[in-house]
Amino acid sequence: MTNMTPRSHEPNPHDDRDPLDFLSNIGEDVSAAQQALFSHPELASWLERTPGLGHEIPWTIASFTDGTGRKVSGLVVAGCFSKGKWDLTTDFVLFTGRARHPGTFLKVDGATVTAREQGRAPGVGPRRPDCIALIEELLAASVAWAARPALRAHWAAFSAIHGCSPMPDTFVELRFQDKCYRGLIIDGTLDSNGVWDMEQAVELLLPSGRTVGLLADQADSVAILSGGRHYDLKRRD
Repeated sequence: MTNMTPRSHEPNPHDDRDPLDFLSNIGEDVSAAQQALFSHPELASWLERTPGLGHEIPWTIASFTDGTGRKVSGLVVAGCFSKGKWDLTTDFVLFTGRARHPGTFLKVDGATVTAREQGRAPGVGPRRPDCIALIEELLAASVAWAARPALRAHWAAFSAIHGCSPMPDTFVELRFQDKCYRGLIIDGTLDSNGVWDMEQAVELLLPSGRTVGLLADQADSVAILSGGRHYDLKRRD
């Protein structure tokens, strides 16, 4: 893969009073918030109010700064969900709990604050609209990989060194403004836990059979759609 130097990132400072207290990985953020939500006595009523939550509606973490300058963040559990995302410029409800901290359900007037999405974890089950498309794309990319001896040989050498699966299985989506790339990671950098480092350059094999090298840390959003313990997670910078 062509050598590319990714840009560095300074840690994002956050308010110690932040109810979600953003962790290093969006999956941990969502998991901690879900743990608090699923044990909250008002869970059933909110799931009745937003029945698609966690299915066709992804788990979404959003944040805003209140009038005192304090950063408030949490899971969006109600509001206007349109065209695949929450409209944070209208009224919405944040659940601010994390892990064993119960938190509250906070109604936010999106017209009076500047709220932004921090990240998301797509819902699960057959109600997800993207499941069939993902399976088809994953199959096409896998077939393209199997048909190219050079890619198979490179992966065999890579997996022998790093202990990866016999064939690539991590399918991701990277968005750069109006461009979207979805494909199998066939080269890149693994971190100390054996997970693809999405702050580094990666090479994707697209369902069309074309390969493309990308600087993942420059993407507007990164979604790991299949493969590995971070499956189905999305990060938004």
